[in-house]
Amino acid sequence: MFRNKLYLAFALLVVLTLIQAATAVWANQVAAHHVERSRVANQMLAGFISLGADKQRLKVWLAQALLTNDDAPGVRERYLQQMQSHLQKINQLLQKDQQLAQTPDDFSAITTQLKTVSILETNVVVLERSLARKASAPSAPLNAADTWTLLIEIFDNLEGLDLKTLIAQAIELQQQRSAAAEAQAAAALTQARLLLFSTCGFAVVLALLLAVVLARAMYRPMQQLLAGTSALAQGVLSTRLPEQGQQEFVVLARSFNQLAVSLDRARAQEEAHTRQIEKVVAERTAQLQDAVSKLQQAERMQQRFLGDVSHELRTPATTIRGEAEVALRGTDKSAAEYKESLLRIVESSQLLSSRIDDLLLLVRSDQPLQLRFRDIAVADLWPLWCEQAQRQCTAAQQALVITPVNAAMLQQHLFIDLDKTMQALQIVLDNAIRYGLQRPLQMGFQVTHEQLQLSITDQGIGIAPAAQHQLFQRYFRAENARNLRPDGLGIGLALCRTLMQAQHGTVQIQSPAMLECGGLGGTTVLLSFPLVGEEPEDMS
Repeated sequence: MFRNKLYLAFALLVVLTLIQAATAVWANQVAAHHVERSRVANQMLAGFISLGADKQRLKVWLAQALLTNDDAPGVRERYLQQMQSHLQKINQLLQKDQQLAQTPDDFSAITTQLKTVSILETNVVVLERSLARKASAPSAPLNAADTWTLLIEIFDNLEGLDLKTLIAQAIELQQQRSAAAEAQAAAALTQARLLLFSTCGFAVVLALLLAVVLARAMYRPMQQLLAGTSALAQGVLSTRLPEQGQQEFVVLARSFNQLAVSLDRARAQEEAHTRQIEKVVAERTAQLQDAVSKLQQAERMQQRFLGDVSHELRTPATTIRGEAEVALRGTDKSAAEYKESLLRIVESSQLLSSRIDDLLLLVRSDQPLQLRFRDIAVADLWPLWCEQAQRQCTAAQQALVITPVNAAMLQQHLFIDLDKTMQALQIVLDNAIRYGLQRPLQMGFQVTHEQLQLSITDQGIGIAPAAQHQLFQRYFRAENARNLRPDGLGIGLALCRTLMQAQHGTVQIQSPAMLECGGLGGTTVLLSFPLVGEEPEDMS
């Protein structure tokens, strides 16, 4: 696994770093040891030299004192204390040098120096006693020969030893040891520097080698990953990476491929959703266009309706005004003439009132009608229907044929609103009279399927098949009806259906043919009422 290779490379670098650190510490310790030995050797050399110089100064002082008999105890004591201090310091340095010694030669030289220091300490003690004795027994000044002899006895001889030579040998030995210590210190520093440079070079070479190996191992997978991500960024979601190589790169390639598959699936879902939205938008747009078309058509129908309403209301109003003006114009008329004018005015007023009622009922048809249901026997209702039909046909000078009915049919009962039923019948009869071409009308009823069907049939212009399904729409009039009577409103049948539905009844129109090129047409309107006992449960 590539992760294990990384761990191994990091472990090697850590081990190499620790080796470098240990090497640096060891080299530092070795160099510090030799530097310390060199320092101790130089300090001992300086001590021996200072001891010899102070002894020589004390010798010169004593020679002057013997020649001049001028003794200065303070100078003597000072020189003696300095010599003792030098010997004490040399002893301490010898002990430290003994701790730092490593070879037999070092221990042998240290032993020689210890003997020399011991002899010099004895010499200093003897010298101090001799000088003290000489100071306590003053004598006349000595000549030069006696002075020199006395100085040699006191300073240069000690139990047959030549102290001057002994100090010179100690200084020479210490010079040799100091030079050797400095050389060893320099060699140790050079060796430490060389070792440190070697380990650093080896570390650099190893790091470069590991970097090259790891880079070559990572280059191809990273290039493939970069190419794949670039392709995804450009929208090529079909891009896939080969799942091969180290385990980590296999997992990475598998994750990348899963991501590409998810993105591809998401884009497909988004495109499908977009198409669905576009389809819905197209449907909504078509519905909106259809609604706009219907609104435009309704607007045109409304304008035509307003024109028809104006015409329908203006005609009876003009008739009323004209009759009144005629009655009032000229000389006084007889009561019969005034009565005739008033009857015509009343007739025109009734026509105007009927038109207004139709319009009001049409406007209120979207709201629940106020109905007054009651149980009425067909035997009581049939004469009322016949009377209504006779009155309308007589007023229009229209012939009417009433089909006889048997007594069993008259025993049925209806649960209806009488006024609304009579109004629906009036609308149907009015249309039959208007478009019946003065041909006889036929009215009758029958009981079928637990319903009473009242039928009114004319022999007029008929209705084209293409227009029959629109007859109950508000303001709609068939083309042949508009050609025959341009002043119609197209609201009668819509009102009739509203009145019948409010009573749980239905209105149907049957017109199998129409009058064309002199042929016979005809229309039958069926008003169906449920019989008592068969009406819907909510009729009551």
